[in-house]
Amino acid sequence: MNFKTATVLFLLFFVHKAHAFEFYELAMLRLNDSAYGKQETLSQFKNRPIIASFFMPNCNWCEKQHKALKLLKTQCPEVRSIMLGINGNNRDLKRALRKKRNHFPAFVTHPEIVKALGGKPPVPMALIFNKYGTLTFYTQGYNSASTLENLIKENHVSSCKNESRTKLL
Repeated sequence: MNFKTATVLFLLFFVHKAHAFEFYELAMLRLNDSAYGKQETLSQFKNRPIIASFFMPNCNWCEKQHKALKLLKTQCPEVRSIMLGINGNNRDLKRALRKKRNHFPAFVTHPEIVKALGGKPPVPMALIFNKYGTLTFYTQGYNSASTLENLIKENHVSSCKNESRTKLL
């Protein structure tokens, strides 16, 4: 099975599962900032494109992906990144976020999401949702900010128009 076929099958499977538990309505434990330890849903991110990026402790590729997401924020300010911790305990996930100097909202991944992704999804991995809350595509493994920007544009998630960059041109 080639990569494109595997991607289509995964999206069909996950979209079906996502409708069953409403991705944006699952309560997840907050890992950072003043909301640490509170249960929150992702409903606050509706009506805006998001990248839900999975990470785990002691993952060098996750750290590189985090840096790429920080750069992407300047290239595609409309797209909001959130971090979803997986394969670790809360203390280690929080430590990994501090190591990255994370400023993105971060949560412990809900068990239903983990289950839908096959129990132990590989990281780094990202699910990209459009502003309507529809899973548009996903990535597996590290992707540079420019690769993510191109994928976001190609999949019509955002045009990534950065006003300050446009004014300079």
